[in-house]
Amino acid sequence: MVSSDCTRCGVCEFMCPRDAIKEAPNQFVIRRHLCNGCGECLPYCPVRAIVPQDEFAARQQRTRKAELKRILGV
Repeated sequence: MVSSDCTRCGVCEFMCPRDAIKEAPNQFVIRRHLCNGCGECLPYCPVRAIVPQDEFAARQQRTRKAELKRILGV
């Protein structure tokens, strides 16, 4: 899955051998029915926004935006 840290750089889409990653309005998304979980895209994400589904909820709590809100007390 792609966390909200996605900067829409497009590298993951280019590197996906199954064409499972596509641009959506605010970030890229992984089309699960095409993704085989190979992980080819992982090392290329400059902000490490791509995470396994079981780690997604925890990752969303540690995004740059979430950390900034915590620091600012918002």
